[in-house]
Amino acid sequence: MEQSQIVKQTLQAVTAVAVLTISTGVNADDQFGLHDDASALEIIEVKGQRNKANSEMSYDTENLLKVAGLANDPLAAVYTLPGVVYAGGDDGGTPAIRGSSPGDNAFYIDNVQSGYIFHLFGDSIFNENVVQDFALHPAAFGSQYGNATGGVFDVKLRDPRNQDITTTLDISMIRAGAMVEGAVNENQAFYFSYRHSLIQLFIPTDEELEDEPGITVYKAPVSDDYQGKYQWLIGDQHKLTFNINGASDTVGANIAEKSEIGMTDPDIIGDLEITTRFDNQSISWEYFGEENKLMHFIFGHTSTNEKESLGSGQFVNVDSEKFTARFAYQIDWIEDHKLVTGIDLDQEETKYSFDTIVYYCTDSDADCESKKGDRIQDQDTLNNVNVAGYVNDIWNINQNWQLETGLRAEYNDYVDESFVHPRVSLSWYATDDLIFTTKAGTYSQFPEISTVLEKIGNPDLKSPTAKHYSLLTNYKLSSLWETSIDVYYKDLGELARSINEGEPNAELHYSNDVSGTAKGVEWLIKRDNDNGWFGWASVSWSQTQRTDEFTQQTSDYYLDTPIVGNLVTNYELNENWDFGLKYTIRSGAKYTPIIGLRVNPDYPDHYQAEYGELNSKTLPVYQRLDLEANYHTTLWSNPARWTFAILNATASENVSGYYFAPDGNETLTDYKVESEEGMTTFLSIGLKMSF
Repeated sequence: MEQSQIVKQTLQAVTAVAVLTISTGVNADDQFGLHDDASALEIIEVKGQRNKANSEMSYDTENLLKVAGLANDPLAAVYTLPGVVYAGGDDGGTPAIRGSSPGDNAFYIDNVQSGYIFHLFGDSIFNENVVQDFALHPAAFGSQYGNATGGVFDVKLRDPRNQDITTTLDISMIRAGAMVEGAVNENQAFYFSYRHSLIQLFIPTDEELEDEPGITVYKAPVSDDYQGKYQWLIGDQHKLTFNINGASDTVGANIAEKSEIGMTDPDIIGDLEITTRFDNQSISWEYFGEENKLMHFIFGHTSTNEKESLGSGQFVNVDSEKFTARFAYQIDWIEDHKLVTGIDLDQEETKYSFDTIVYYCTDSDADCESKKGDRIQDQDTLNNVNVAGYVNDIWNINQNWQLETGLRAEYNDYVDESFVHPRVSLSWYATDDLIFTTKAGTYSQFPEISTVLEKIGNPDLKSPTAKHYSLLTNYKLSSLWETSIDVYYKDLGELARSINEGEPNAELHYSNDVSGTAKGVEWLIKRDNDNGWFGWASVSWSQTQRTDEFTQQTSDYYLDTPIVGNLVTNYELNENWDFGLKYTIRSGAKYTPIIGLRVNPDYPDHYQAEYGELNSKTLPVYQRLDLEANYHTTLWSNPARWTFAILNATASENVSGYYFAPDGNETLTDYKVESEEGMTTFLSIGLKMSF
């Protein structure tokens, strides 16, 4: 069903006008103790609650909210960190981490793995008011995480505040949202947040897009999301939490026969529409005992739905229902050792149906159009059970050394594979200011579902695997400044390769004959908030390649971006005004050049692009400057904040790719290739108010 990828890329181009408008620490418990003073006769004892609610945002996450041009989206700030790039230019898409595919990442929301945490065009699915902490693990992550060979996004939503009922409204040219939060009694509290996009109001429907002749938007891009929690603090040691969260995206357009894409691929002429949605519910019980004892049980249910329709009656429908159970146990078990163990159980049922032209293609193919198959219809149910157990020991050897060793065992019944993944981390605290940490581990991931389906894939395809290695040096320059250098290497194996006609086992369509490597060095320097300003800067070098083991050809990966630089700074002028700046510059991504035309074998009156060597060319250098100002005031005696932002303030014309642009007069030797550009300059205004 690789045509679905073409559909997604097409709709991202269709809604480019909409995309241009998108602005796109752990919370520490209080420390208690006794002050022993021989000259004092009074003894003061302070007692704390072990199950205290983590209702305030972490320091690092609070700083991420202030990054310019992100509409106070803490997760979108991940693109300012080294080793992270957009998979779809700056028009949106999910992030790619250190040379891995965007699909290689895992997303966790309150310890439950989620299908996605970013909307169709790159903004995250979370209200800024509910995120407590956000961590990105770009490589060599711990044994508590599974089903990922790239990076891990771990999002913690904060606990409800025990306060009077408060309503917060947030509206901008991008979206509108509302949140209600407050106490039920002294031990129970809740919140609920809902947001809905407004960008569709600025796009005229049933009108032809000026930048995309022949394409008519009949359903402008619409997204929404919600998060809710109800929490009961039982005594001093128990915490019971009910969670709900979800998100959806939909967009549609009509492709005319005389449009550029219609003349290139007549099969897609007609209405195009994509809808994605997920809804998650979970219950969490935590027990806090003596000696750092912690027991945590989670039971969750997630339903997802993906619908794609295109052309003359083609469609793909996928409905999934997953039940998750996770149990974790932590204790200080022997002197200087902390033990963490856990069990994960996932049972998923996926019902799918499709009637579509299949493209047998992966991101290691230079030309997906040449991998076109027949139009196929099918429907079936896929049942998948994944069981995992892990153990992790943290050993404080002495004041200078800490060793963390872990083991994760996994079994998946659909691919009938089992893995045992060792993972290790060693830290040397050379001085009070200098720390060296080295990590290593092995990882695996369930294959891309379209490559293992019975009728259009290879059910015997193996799971992709990876080995991660990293060495991190962190040095505290002063009380405000610190810097770090991170060196990493990833060895990727068992990646899917599409089998060409005439090759052995061509009827299987896919094999595990692609491997890859990703290596790089990342430097980061940051300044903590003091005297009104803070910020960070980063520079990274990387190289990412893939090798076709069948042909023994090695090429750069399409997301290979050798040099990436980021600068983020914020300044608080006074209690009313603060300002932010974000600047990114990076090498252009790789692309496969168009070297000519060929006659479309299915439509002799049409032409298709002929492509050269895979990812042999490099796009122009990318740069973008975003500026933002926040004005804190009151409206009707209620606290309020106005946000003013300029996206792409320098009006940089960033090229995200090239495409064949037919006009009906082209020949095999005379044709046009045009560039596709990203976000233009855009002004955004927003208002947030609580009452």
